[in-house]
Parts: sequence; structure tokens; C-alpha cells
Amino acid sequence: MAFVSLFVWFSGGIASHFYLLFYLLIALAAVHFGPGVGLTTAGGGGLLYALASLVGSPGGDWHHLLSRVVTFFLLGGSLGYLSQRERLARAEAERLNVELRANQERLEQAYRDLQAAQDRLVQSERLATIGQMSAKVSHEVRNPLSSISLNAELLEDEIALLPSERRTEAANLLAAIRSQVDVLSAVTEEYLRFARLPKPKLEPSSVARVIEDLAEFVREELRAGKVQLVVDVSAGQPALSLDPGQIRQALLNLIRNAVEAMPEGGTITLRVNAISNFEFRMSDSAIRNPQSAIVIEVADTGTGISPEDLGRIFEPFFTTKEGGTGLGLAIARQIVADHGGSLTCESMPGGGTTFRLILPISEEGQRP
Repeated sequence: MAFVSLFVWFSGGIASHFYLLFYLLIALAAVHFGPGVGLTTAGGGGLLYALASLVGSPGGDWHHLLSRVVTFFLLGGSLGYLSQRERLARAEAERLNVELRANQERLEQAYRDLQAAQDRLVQSERLATIGQMSAKVSHEVRNPLSSISLNAELLEDEIALLPSERRTEAANLLAAIRSQVDVLSAVTEEYLRFARLPKPKLEPSSVARVIEDLAEFVREELRAGKVQLVVDVSAGQPALSLDPGQIRQALLNLIRNAVEAMPEGGTITLRVNAISNFEFRMSDSAIRNPQSAIVIEVADTGTGISPEDLGRIFEPFFTTKEGGTGLGLAIARQIVADHGGSLTCESMPGGGTTFRLILPISEEGQRP
């Protein structure tokens, strides 16, 4: 504006047409900064224009000067007001867009939760039906198996009366029959255990004690399979309200799966840590308030799980092992869920597998 005033001064004062540049500067200031700055710029421009006109052409037409200065204020105020309205409208539109995007994200999340809840409901109904069928079939199969086993025992007495040259072959055939009967009995028992898994009998228990007892129980079995067991339990772990027998069963299933994933041997690490502010998912659409929890990790150095199988490992009857029932992980997850916790898995082919058994720390469990 100082340069414009100099142009006006040297080009004739009030008669100079360079005063039009004041309009441009006032308009730019008002549009960019709002009415306050626009009016201030108009006042400054009017003052500089009056000084330049006074020096450049004394005795000029002051009526034109006054009207032009008034026009400065009208231009600065009106354009500043309009620009302010436009900025407010743009800010409101941006706020509405943000709210719209947030609402859209909430609706999408609600839709995903609804789909997950529906899938979970279908899965629960399917599991209930499978459980009933398993219990029925297992019950019907157990009776014939018991009969076969009993008759096999009676047949052993008859084989003992055979000549020695025939006794060996008959005994081998009978041993093969008894072996397959034992396999079928184990399978039916596992099916029944899945179908009739009892509710946990919760009591304040030490996780460290459960881990130590389990480690002593499996250490020799792991040593025979060339598997090293590493136990890492931090000191001062709080007691939990749990069923020690069921938690032991769940961890035993995870350990034996880890052993089978390391046919050439390896390392299994049992690690226990406490975490705080963990959000437990009560269902696929509801999350329990954050609380403290105990995390039990079962990590191995085995072959890992392929990405296409990782999402199905907890499905009942899904297995990649020859002769497996596919119920071990399903039973383990159900046990953890009945304790109000969660069971997760991280794995990659060739990179080992880590199962995390997360159990909430309740006030009841912390009481001595």
C-alpha cells in the first residue's frame, strides 16, 4: 500500500488513476483475512490515499476523495463479511463431512459386527448339533467296541490252546484288532469329552503352580522327543479364579500339538506375564471393560501353520494331521472361553507358532 500511495503521489495525487490499486489490496486483505483486517486495511489505505492526494495535488476535489475512502470501507467490510460467511460455511461442511465419515465407519463396523455375530450364531448352532451327534454316535459306537474288546480277551484264552505254530500268527492278528479297538476307543472318548465338556469349577489358584506341575508332567515325554522345555514365569503372579484341571488340559493339548509340529525336535517355551487394560471380547459385537489379565504363551520352533489353515485351526474336526480328530484346539478354546478369556494364535510357515491363552484377573481370584 505504501508503493501504491507513492504512485498516486507522483502521478498527480487525487487525479491519479493508481488509486484503483487500493481497491485490489483491500479486496485481497478482506477476502483472505476477514472483515476486521479488511476494514483495518481500508482505514490504512484511506489514510495513505489522503496523504498522497494532499501532497500530490493540493486543493483537489475532496468530495471525490471522501467518496473513494468511504468506498474503501464498504469494499473491505462487505467482502470481509462474505469471505467470513464462506469460511464458516466451509468449516461447517467439513465438520459435517467428518461426522458423515464417522457415522459411515460406525455403520460399517456395526454391519461387520452383525455379520460376525450371525456367523457366530450359525457356528454355535452347528457346534451344538455336532456335539449332540458326536455324543450319540460315540455312545452307540462304545457299546460294540466294549463287546469286541471283551470277546478279544476271551479269544486270547482260546488262542493259548492252539498249537504253537499257529499261535503266533493268531496272536499277531488279535493284537492288531486290539490296537485298532484302542484307537477307536480313544477317538470316541475324545468326541464325548468335546460333546460333554463340563463347566469349569472355579477356585482361586496359582497359575505358576499349574505351569510348574504341567512342566514336570511332560518334561520326560518332551525329552524323549528331543524337545527342550523352557519355563519363564515372572515372580509375583496373582492368583486366578480358574479350574486347574481344565486349564492343564488346554495347555497339554497345546504342548502336544507343538511337539507334533517339531518331528526333528526343537524348543517349547512356556511364558506367563501379567498385562493391564486388556479388552476382552464377550461376543463379536460387545467388548468387556478393560481389566488386568494373565497371558500364558506356548511358543514352539516348529514348522508353523500356513495362512490358509490358520483361520480354521479352532474349528471342530478340522485337522491336517493323519489320524487326528481335530478336537484338541476346539476343546482348548472352549475351556478358555468358559473361563471368560480368549485363545489366540500367531504363526507363519517355518517360523514357529505361538498360542496365547489370556485369562482375566477377577477380584475373587486375587483374594488369598
